[in-house]
Amino acid sequence: LFTERSLPRARVAAVAIVSALAISVPFLIGFDALGAMIGNLVNATLLASTAWQFWRGRAEARLWVSGIAGLYLLTALSFIPCAIMIYVKGPLVLDAPPSGWAEDLNSIVGLIGLTGIGALSLALNQARVARQHREEANTDPLTGLLNRRAIFERFGAVPAGADTAALIFDLDHFKAINDKHGHAAGDEALRRFAHVVRQFEPNGAAAARIGGEEFLLVLTGTDLKQALAVAESIRSGFAHEILQGPQGGFRATVSAGLAMGAGGVDSFDNFLRRADDALYAAKHGGRNRVATARE
Repeated sequence: LFTERSLPRARVAAVAIVSALAISVPFLIGFDALGAMIGNLVNATLLASTAWQFWRGRAEARLWVSGIAGLYLLTALSFIPCAIMIYVKGPLVLDAPPSGWAEDLNSIVGLIGLTGIGALSLALNQARVARQHREEANTDPLTGLLNRRAIFERFGAVPAGADTAALIFDLDHFKAINDKHGHAAGDEALRRFAHVVRQFEPNGAAAARIGGEEFLLVLTGTDLKQALAVAESIRSGFAHEILQGPQGGFRATVSAGLAMGAGGVDSFDNFLRRADDALYAAKHGGRNRVATARE
């Protein structure tokens, strides 16, 4: 229920109305014991359902969310003995509020459960805030890709292996796009290119905007043929995009330089320098093409 994208208001309202009627009607007709028993079962059901929803979403933060789910379930189970004891005692009419070991247990478990849920919820919220700040610090705000700092932190300290490829892309004539169509159209071109990269990047790849109109895609577990196919797919895909400017639709192209790692002896900086040299060759070879670095 609560892990869905939108809140199903009709379903929530239906559950609330049915629960309220199931509890209040017995009280209104004088069967308060029955109402109390149903109330305990409704509480147990709703709390167990809440526990299930948290359990379904535990992938976000397994420790905190699993703990919250467990406490909700524990609190839910504590209501069941209360309902059972009311049923065992028999009369449907109470002369005093239910009391006994079941109610005492329910009070203790409820106090522990709600306190623990509050503490874990606060910890979960702090973890979410910290993760959001970390993502914002590592993300390019215009394209949503990684930024230069993030990509260098991920790969910069380890020499590039022979199965690692660096693809540097640079939008062709980007200054002319800004001059002719305006900076808003230029920003849209950058966003659309990032969208194309996401369409064609394989699993495990890392894409970043490393400056201006320049992008970096790092592939691992690949070879030259596969990396070249990815680069060509991105180049061709972007060339077919229709961008919008004040004067109508227009197209743009991108050039790319590709380098493969040198078997663990190639520093990341040198790795990128070779890809950048290949990009330079692609630009001088006519643009809208992919060039590979010399071994």
